[in-house]
Amino acid sequence: MGAAGAIRRAASAAFDRACAGARGFRRALARFAPRPSAFAPAADAEAAAVRAVRNLRTFRFHYAVLQWALLLASLAPRHRASVVFLMAASKGLLVYGGLLKAFPNSALLRRLLDRRLVAAVFVALVLADIAAAGAVANLLAALAAGVPIIVLHASFRVRDDLEGPLPDGAAENGKEDETSAVVEKKEDGDVEAGPTRRSMAVAPRSPK
Repeated sequence: MGAAGAIRRAASAAFDRACAGARGFRRALARFAPRPSAFAPAADAEAAAVRAVRNLRTFRFHYAVLQWALLLASLAPRHRASVVFLMAASKGLLVYGGLLKAFPNSALLRRLLDRRLVAAVFVALVLADIAAAGAVANLLAALAAGVPIIVLHASFRVRDDLEGPLPDGAAENGKEDETSAVVEKKEDGDVEAGPTRRSMAVAPRSPK
């Protein structure tokens, strides 16, 4: 009974983790490409550049995952050993990210394992493995497939908090509210200014 209960608990925990991972993936996918109306061309080249830089900052994790998946897919048919090595390296990178998330204020962790240093070591390991496996053509193919998608997404993805024009009824209500607020403010100013004008006036002297 005890072993069966432990197996059930382990299976339940694994199922919960799988469900949580699926929900997280669905949320990430919905944020990356929520609906067709979330994509629109920019007004000019400068606006497109600003939008692309902002989206590269916002969606850098999504772009990295997309490029990583394309690289693994290009290596899978003929370079399975490289796929296993790169997946192990990515697991180590995820462990590092989990440590930073669990201990965000750890000065020791940040000094010993700086983010830039870890990123440089990871990229060096990936490039060294690809060069050793003779898979440079696979890397170039993955970049050729992923970079245009990233550039298009960064250039056309509209901000989530960008609101469209208000409906006619809402716009008229807004104008009426502004007009009433201005009228009330003017009335309040007249009421407050009245005693001031009266106090500035010279009172008539009483006859002696």
